[in-house]
Amino acid sequence: MRLRTIVRSFLFLFLSIWITTDVTRGQPESVPSAILDSIGNVASSATNFLADAVERPRNILINATRATTGYIDSAASKGLEFKLRRFFEKFRSLMRYGIPGTDIPSLEPFKVDGISVETDNPEIGNVSVIITDLTVYGLSTFMVDGAKLSLNGPTIAVNLSFPVLDTEGYYNISGIFGDIFTLFGSGPFKVKIYGFHVESSVVLGFSRGLYLRDFDLDFGLRSASYDVENFMGGEEVGKVMNKVFEELTPQIVEIIKPDILPGIREYAAYRLNETIQHLTMRDLFNVLLGEHEFRDILIPLP
Repeated sequence: MRLRTIVRSFLFLFLSIWITTDVTRGQPESVPSAILDSIGNVASSATNFLADAVERPRNILINATRATTGYIDSAASKGLEFKLRRFFEKFRSLMRYGIPGTDIPSLEPFKVDGISVETDNPEIGNVSVIITDLTVYGLSTFMVDGAKLSLNGPTIAVNLSFPVLDTEGYYNISGIFGDIFTLFGSGPFKVKIYGFHVESSVVLGFSRGLYLRDFDLDFGLRSASYDVENFMGGEEVGKVMNKVFEELTPQIVEIIKPDILPGIREYAAYRLNETIQHLTMRDLFNVLLGEHEFRDILIPLP
């Protein structure tokens, strides 16, 4: 209901500015700029509406993170934390090239053939998005905001942040946004994502090789800017809706996260298990402690 209220606000704003400008000034061509100038104020109100929708799950996540962090802090030594940070920094230096002889390709840029996202959410509406030929630039610029290693488990927790990610590809969108606007469009797009961050914790187990006994993952972003061609026909309504999505992207991500996060976790866990299944605990700690290089342990012996 909150998002429907927001969309109605934008719709009423659009109509009122259009009528006022057309009648009193006789300059319909100035309508788009007038709308865009007013978007910021309405988006500010929209953010307040959406804050309530995400506050409760966000508080749950924060409380769980604090509990986990306290547990790991009590068990991990500063020396191990330093080595874990060094591990990720070394991995960052390899992202542009991949690791020869392993199934880890170059991750800079990161390319994905296709992604399909469907959400039927009471706040968002019924929306389907298909993205193809996706390329992400900037993954190798991550910063390690936090890294904890506990021998109890063993448990690894890491927080990474990415200042700016540049993405491009092709999109196809259809559906109803907030039960008000019919969304449609397809074509090339470019999106800049600012302040993207990932928090992950892993509890490892061993049974003829390492495996993920428990795996948790969360993410968020600060803001985004869009350059989307042919969205809503490329008309002025499309430009306005582009601005709406720019302002509301962080909140929309939080709302649809329960729909998309399980699939992301499942895929990430599958790839991690594939990578570590032939390793022993000794292999893992030899790399974390700097005794061996990645390639030495990630290539199984014949």
